[in-house]
Amino acid sequence: MAGGGCFQSRRGTRAMALMATAMILASCGQAFLSACPQLRSRAGTGNLAGSTGPSARPSHLQPSQVSMAAGEEISMVVGISGLWAQLALALLPTLFIELLVEGEKARPRTRDYVLNSEDQISIQIPFQIGNWEAARQNPDRVWNALCGLLDSSLLRRLQGSLFVLNAASTFVLFYTMILVPQGYPLISLQTLPFTLSSFALGLLLAYRANQATLRYIKARDIWGDMLNISRDLTQMSSQWARYEDFVDFARWVPAFTTCLMCALRNPEAHDLAQELREAAGSDLSKKGAGAGLSEEEIQLIVNRPKGMLAHHYVTHILRTKIKLMDLPLEQRALMENNITRLINDCGACENIFATPIPVAYSKHTTTFLYLWLFFLPWALEGSLGVGVVFAQQLLSFFLLGIEDIGVQIEQPFDVLPLKKICFKIANEGQIVRSSFAPLEEAARLSRIAGHKQAERMPA
Repeated sequence: MAGGGCFQSRRGTRAMALMATAMILASCGQAFLSACPQLRSRAGTGNLAGSTGPSARPSHLQPSQVSMAAGEEISMVVGISGLWAQLALALLPTLFIELLVEGEKARPRTRDYVLNSEDQISIQIPFQIGNWEAARQNPDRVWNALCGLLDSSLLRRLQGSLFVLNAASTFVLFYTMILVPQGYPLISLQTLPFTLSSFALGLLLAYRANQATLRYIKARDIWGDMLNISRDLTQMSSQWARYEDFVDFARWVPAFTTCLMCALRNPEAHDLAQELREAAGSDLSKKGAGAGLSEEEIQLIVNRPKGMLAHHYVTHILRTKIKLMDLPLEQRALMENNITRLINDCGACENIFATPIPVAYSKHTTTFLYLWLFFLPWALEGSLGVGVVFAQQLLSFFLLGIEDIGVQIEQPFDVLPLKKICFKIANEGQIVRSSFAPLEEAARLSRIAGHKQAERMPA
């Protein structure tokens, strides 16, 4: 309910801002028009208000002069109406975006979103066969991409910036069409500086987006490695350790990635104790070998020594359990090496999390981009007229979109499907623990069948 109230409050604020902008433009235009000496000499206050009655005309004018004056008055009114029609047209992008955003908010939510993002930053879904087929299907993928712009969360994130830029370009039109005829100096920028600087701006945006993408890919590779290590540890313990030690050890394996996920995200996004309960697997009602950590063990993690991170505590427990298995030296060394790899991956994640792209670079790129777009209408208005608004909005959407996507994936652990990866680790571990006897029996029968097949083969 609080989120809905927030949305309604912001929706009302945007509507009030739009009305205030229209009122300010109308008031300014009326003030300048009424202050114009030429208009006052040609028509009185009543004419500006639309009154062209006989009482407003001087009595000494001849009929032909009256007709000429009336024609000039009509032309003036038509010209003024055309100016305001163009200014109203210039505000259409803001109104259109507002309608699209409201429609996008009304659609049901079918994906997970980053905490405190107001459903504006979605978490990446793991692709399956159907997703890949749709992604490379021609020409449907093109139409889907174009239609997706209308209900994309990107539009909501850029709405405020696009509104400011739309207001800036509308002011350029207002100044050029209304203020300049009143005697204000004409302000016009050359396009050459924008042409030359566009190369530098493109490089800044490309580097920013590329570095963010590299961080995203590296983080996904790290979590893929932890998934494989968890599988390996579970299988090693199932084959080398005693059954009781295997079950006890395998229940703790999913706890590492679960604790790491909670550490890399907003603490409000996940309840550590509840996440550890769900790390038992897909069937939380299972008992015995298929069950997850007990409540006492979960509280051990939650109430770990002060200053010790939860995932570090779990690796310490895993090493201790490996030591208590009394495995041969070679087998223990292999399992210990996997724990070391988990710690290395953990450190790599902490490094990505704590070290953003240099803040000065990010701020400089953002400032450069916004100022470039803000002053662009002064260079394009002379050649595009009212079309400068739509050209600026289109350029702003795509350029700001590139910059915004880079910002959202720079911290990849919020947008990666870590919950799905943790579930996969927990579910596979639960299957191995609860199906240990059938798996061993299947391996034994396969071995017997292999021996029989070998006996039938000619020497």
